[in-house]
Amino acid sequence: MAPDEIDFHKSIYDNVHGFIKLTKLECEVVNSLFFQRLRNVRQLGLMDYVFPGALHNRFNHSLGVLHIADKMIASLQDNNSLIGKRKVIRMAALLHDIGHYPLSHLIEGVVLEDARSKIKPTDSYTTDISLDTDEDDKIDLNYHDIHKLNFDLHTTRNPSGDFAHHERITSLVILKTEIYSILQTEFSDDEIKEIVQIIAGTYPGPEKLIIHSELDADRFDYLLRDSKHTGVIYGLFDLDQLIRSLKLYKREDNPIVVDAKSRKAAEHYLMCRYFLYSTVIYHKTTVSFEIIIQKIYKGLMERSLVYSYFKLIDFFKDPISSKKFLDFDDSYFFNILKKVYDKDIELEDDEKYEIRKDLLLDFITRVLERKPLKMVVEYQQLIERNKSIQEPPFELAVIDKIIRDTQIERDWYITYKKNVSVTSIHPYRSLSEKTIPEAEQYETIKIIETGKEDIKYLVEDSSSVISVLSKFKLSIMRVYTKDFSYKEKINAAIHDYDLEREKHGL
Repeated sequence: MAPDEIDFHKSIYDNVHGFIKLTKLECEVVNSLFFQRLRNVRQLGLMDYVFPGALHNRFNHSLGVLHIADKMIASLQDNNSLIGKRKVIRMAALLHDIGHYPLSHLIEGVVLEDARSKIKPTDSYTTDISLDTDEDDKIDLNYHDIHKLNFDLHTTRNPSGDFAHHERITSLVILKTEIYSILQTEFSDDEIKEIVQIIAGTYPGPEKLIIHSELDADRFDYLLRDSKHTGVIYGLFDLDQLIRSLKLYKREDNPIVVDAKSRKAAEHYLMCRYFLYSTVIYHKTTVSFEIIIQKIYKGLMERSLVYSYFKLIDFFKDPISSKKFLDFDDSYFFNILKKVYDKDIELEDDEKYEIRKDLLLDFITRVLERKPLKMVVEYQQLIERNKSIQEPPFELAVIDKIIRDTQIERDWYITYKKNVSVTSIHPYRSLSEKTIPEAEQYETIKIIETGKEDIKYLVEDSSSVISVLSKFKLSIMRVYTKDFSYKEKINAAIHDYDLEREKHGL
């Protein structure tokens, strides 16, 4: 069957995909102020501090996701899947990042953690985070219409209380700004709700898999785009081959599967993602600035100098107020940093703040003058994915001893841990098991043999290199500190500790 007909209005040239076709309605969305805001939100945070070409933004990426999503839909519709859904999925792909935070994910994590720790749970949901403050100190948002909308839209994904996630903010931007009026010219209210739920991954149908799966348009685009702009070739894979091989399996959960003939393309895709992350995303200097940015935003948010989730949802109470969100971009963040740096903003200091004033000023200076943290030591090794290891410098008692011995401030003993897996199955599961957690049902690559009905995970295919690599994870553990003198002190203390362990046969 031929794909749904689309009346294209114009084309935009993209340096990754070539010409990207848009409908008239999609052009109106792209030209709206809220979509144009994405030009000022970097795709990779401060990655350009390490890879100077990494200055691409969420605007380019969103167009790329639209382009790839449409290729996926057209291929699937050729096989009689997702008929009548092309326009809805295209719009979800186009709008999927319209609620993103400045510097992409760097700031989002800080706001998310703050919201989850402060929002008072209701009878309808509970948070899964250990709460350090008394219930009386929690913020009750039951009265807040925008928060209630945020909750009601995505109840199936909401037990964790991840209200501040950028996909949830995206829902508010779509429903509470001019974007909604634009969409109403061609989409019904039910279709608009479908769009926001596809974006958040809470839509019950397979349409969400185009945006939320191991083989989604979002991941496909950022691998190709990030590789091109960083100059690292590890993320380049055979996109067309993968898309041609995709099928929607006719089962209750409707997973997207790969034709077994294209298993090598799927393997290559997974390997590309693994190498790009381990080489670029987790580069030691990249991580250094990521740590700094998160500590800066936390320190500024403690002092009410930057937006928290509670401030953001207030923006969407009415159309006029919602325009404040237009300024919530990278420039917003850097302008505050420059005002603090120039002493136009005077920072308060109080015991209640987790990030001290002098520490916050140091971090801000580091960003503006490009002075990364100094990496003291790094441990990298491939280990079995179910195995837990703990290197001496990361044990709390050891950290306390090293700080005492070196007489450095605890704030300057900064640890970083990351486990990087080739696949996303965690823990490893077989399709022969009767129950698979919902989160894993669409986060694992599955393959199907032509002419057969049974599907299996790629990792279960004994002819696939992924079946071997899936049993391991790359464990990255690092210690960062202030400068070279601090590094020497910590290194000496770690060395003494290692010698002591060897002496006792540990």
